[in-house]
Amino acid sequence: MAYMKTTLALTSLLTVLPATTGAQEIPPALNRTVEYDKEIRPLLEKRCLGCHGEKKQKGKLRLDRLPSLLRGGESGEPAIVRGKSSASHLVKLVAGLDPELPMPPRGKRLSAGEIGLLRAWIDQGAKIPGQQEKTGPAGLTHWAFKPPAGKVPERKDGDWGQNPIDSFILAGLSSRGLTPSARADRTSLIRRLRLVMHGLPPTPAEIVSFVSDKRPDAWTRLVDEALESDRYGERWARHWLDIVRFGETHGFETNRGRPNAWRYRDYVIDSFNDDKPYDEFIREQIAGDAIGNELATGFLVAGPHDIVRSPDVNLTLMQRQDELADLINVTGTTFLGLTLGC
Repeated sequence: MAYMKTTLALTSLLTVLPATTGAQEIPPALNRTVEYDKEIRPLLEKRCLGCHGEKKQKGKLRLDRLPSLLRGGESGEPAIVRGKSSASHLVKLVAGLDPELPMPPRGKRLSAGEIGLLRAWIDQGAKIPGQQEKTGPAGLTHWAFKPPAGKVPERKDGDWGQNPIDSFILAGLSSRGLTPSARADRTSLIRRLRLVMHGLPPTPAEIVSFVSDKRPDAWTRLVDEALESDRYGERWARHWLDIVRFGETHGFETNRGRPNAWRYRDYVIDSFNDDKPYDEFIREQIAGDAIGNELATGFLVAGPHDIVRSPDVNLTLMQRQDELADLINVTGTTFLGLTLGC
């Protein structure tokens, strides 16, 4: 009982101590305007560019180029965050907040005044003359970081096309000096529709029925019929299942079957056939176990699984790490549009 009371007392004491106890403070930013060419560049040349300049870039980081500063190096963090010096990785390193990674690694450390100078420059926008126009926000130009644009190309070819998608097709053709083909005959139309939407050709009887249908909305009816068919979900679910590396066997040398894999497969098929909203489809797969749809999280275990275990505990641990790395990779690739590795 005495031991328990002592433990509780120590725990209570730790919870009321401030989190910054013993932590090193970052020197404050200077309260004046800072000029890059006169103050920041000489500081970097003197203390930093020997390892992070034009000739050498340790950690794949170069400090005299704004895109590199905003993108960062091997750490994965931007070296600076414009307007937020206290959150900038570079400031934390030169201030010695990471005892395992002091910067500079050798020689005299930056003084409080030099750190304050660097902080003021970052807080004032981290401007480098002649480099501002060459960079985008945080240097992130990959399509996955850009919001969707709602732009529709202008029509320049009479009345061709009936919807915005046709405008994109026409713009693509025009950019290559091409013009739209003549409208396909009805036999070709139904064959194209069924092969694209269902992955199966129409039967001879279905072709005859469509060709002989003289109603003005015959084509619209045929498209609606293709969308309502269960074959639609079976066809298009395959693309999603490929993205999440779905398999009905484990893979590797034994390649045992998965008797319950069909449950996740059918969940995806039903989602397409039910025209489930995309945000709901994503939410269910990421957090299905928390919102009452555990089946949707089946994508996590849909990939290869090595069921042959080694008697060597280290090899077994490596196998487990490979499995976890695969989960991270497929989640990033599927939902973020980014390849992630661990």
